Amino acid sequence: MSLLRQFRWLVILPLLLLIATGVLSWATGEGEHATLVRVLTALLSAIALLQLALWQQFKQRLLKPLASLERGSEIILKTHAAHDLELPDNHLLGNLPDSIHALGDEIAHARAEISSALRSGAERVQLQKSHLERVIQGLEEGVLVCDAGARILLYNPAAHRLLQHHPALGLGRSVFDLLPRTPLEHTLDRLRQHSDASRSLICGVNDTERLLSCHIGLLRDGEHDASPADPGSERGFVIAFDDVTARQHALHQRDRLFTATVQGLRNPLANLRAAAETLRDFADMSTDERQGFMQVIGVECGRLSEQINTLAASESALVGQEWQLANIYSADLIHLLRRHLQQQCQLDLTLTGVPQWLCTDSHAVIALFEHLARAVARLRQIDRFDMEALGGDHNVYLDLAWKGTPLSNTELEACQHESLTELVGHPQAGDLARQLGGELWSQRHPRIEGMAIVRLPLPASKESPVGPAIDLPTRPMIYDFDLFEARPQHESLLDTPLRKLDYVVFDSETTGLEPEHGDEVVSIAAVRIVNQRILPDEQFNQLVHPGRQIPRESIRYHGITDEQVKDAPSIIEVLPKFKAFAKDAVLVAHNAWFDMAFIRRREAQSGAYFTNPILDTLMLSVCLHGHEVEQSLDAITQRLGIDIQGRHSALGDSMATARLLLAQIDLLEARGIITLRDALNAYR
Repeated sequence: MSLLRQFRWLVILPLLLLIATGVLSWATGEGEHATLVRVLTALLSAIALLQLALWQQFKQRLLKPLASLERGSEIILKTHAAHDLELPDNHLLGNLPDSIHALGDEIAHARAEISSALRSGAERVQLQKSHLERVIQGLEEGVLVCDAGARILLYNPAAHRLLQHHPALGLGRSVFDLLPRTPLEHTLDRLRQHSDASRSLICGVNDTERLLSCHIGLLRDGEHDASPADPGSERGFVIAFDDVTARQHALHQRDRLFTATVQGLRNPLANLRAAAETLRDFADMSTDERQGFMQVIGVECGRLSEQINTLAASESALVGQEWQLANIYSADLIHLLRRHLQQQCQLDLTLTGVPQWLCTDSHAVIALFEHLARAVARLRQIDRFDMEALGGDHNVYLDLAWKGTPLSNTELEACQHESLTELVGHPQAGDLARQLGGELWSQRHPRIEGMAIVRLPLPASKESPVGPAIDLPTRPMIYDFDLFEARPQHESLLDTPLRKLDYVVFDSETTGLEPEHGDEVVSIAAVRIVNQRILPDEQFNQLVHPGRQIPRESIRYHGITDEQVKDAPSIIEVLPKFKAFAKDAVLVAHNAWFDMAFIRRREAQSGAYFTNPILDTLMLSVCLHGHEVEQSLDAITQRLGIDIQGRHSALGDSMATARLLLAQIDLLEARGIITLRDALNAYR
């Protein structure tokens, strides 16, 4: 209960006196005691008015300064020790504010001494951390560090570069938004079961055609003491990776060139041998016959020379490389093939069945099945396929299925003799299939009536990936971050402590203040907070075309002109991107109802619905400091000692609001407001 409420009787008492005098005057009328009553009434009225005047002075000069003193003391104690108390000049608190200011100075001095002591004690650790950070940053190999819940805790610049700024890459985001879930989980399970240092696999990057060669290792507590089989000892995992898309293509070029070279040399050599043996065995042949064989030798020598020249010109593709076989999940391979078919052939491909692990050359398999799908589509006049991987004893069978009849032997043979012109050396499809591990055949679908398949057997993944295991270097830098603390995995989001939540703090600039009367967004920006850390590199900042002219008074406010937004996307295009950035994080804004009013009007049109919990720093400030003080963003940040850079820009205000939220969390916890549910209930 506030001080004003505690002293409300000082207001009620004079009011009761005024009411009593009025009733007494009315009751006596014009009787014999009327004069005495009038005098008494005047006296009581004067006393009541005097009390009201005294109350007003008491409230203005004592109670309100005390409330301000209470509010300011909390700020000095919890967040901003140099806070200047907001007090009127004629208060009755005497030297108490000066004592509070002196106490604040002492607190600030003590904090500075503690910080200095901590810094001096941690300088050596910080130096080591800086060295390790530079090592990680300088690696050409991408590095992702994830906790036990697959949340990204660290990524280095190489990861950002190799993943080409993928929108799902960010601290606190799930790695499964970036890389396919099933092969990663399977590899992690194998690591846990066999206690290997690391395992390798090739996997795709979600929503792209890129292939990564990954080495995955577990991070455990007490490496020498904890049991590897104990799930409680696992703190997370490390993924070290490299982009092998171009490397795979180069290796396939080398292999196709080698195959084509061998095939090209075989016929001339056979012809030369036959001609030479004939000349040796039939010395009595005529001059014309001998001349004919000599001509054959000359022609075949010319063909051999051409082949040798081709081989020499392509020497760089044949030297210094090795065949790239790696474990790959069939779902990844089929998804890559589907993208190829959709983009290049307008053919639809559906993944069916239970995915399997393969050990193969993924690029060659994709090229072969793209050729097969084209051929079947041409022969059967169809544009839809299913594809399934079936496990066998030592093989995995890849089935390309369609509605219709199987390929005849003649059709399949013709298909296998066709060359794959997109590969260097133009190998024939049948030769490539045999090189990959088996013969192609076509038959009726073994389970579905009216469908047919073409099948290729491929080697199944071995228990250990191809090639020796690679020991990843240790990453002690990881343990310099406070990101391995327990994260909320199973508890309700509403019951999660405010300190453990991920936030997206946003702000918008608009054409005006009335969305219901046609005003629109012209800019929206946001920044992420993960583990109490503002991540300025993970930001969203987008100009928006409002579909109308921006009023001059609004331009004076935020500085965004019609010229600046003329080529910008509409809010309907921007909202899905903003939703992808925010994902399931708690949304935070200052005066959030205003920004959300503009967003809610366009949710249905954009298809992006924001069901995220929402925190309003304005309402939180009212909960903390009441309505008696100014609650603008400028006033609140000044009160808490927060500088604003780029005021009245969406990104600048988002950054300031993010810093404000972190300061408010400290103050909320001092009031016993710990969880998201507590915060929402506090300002409701």
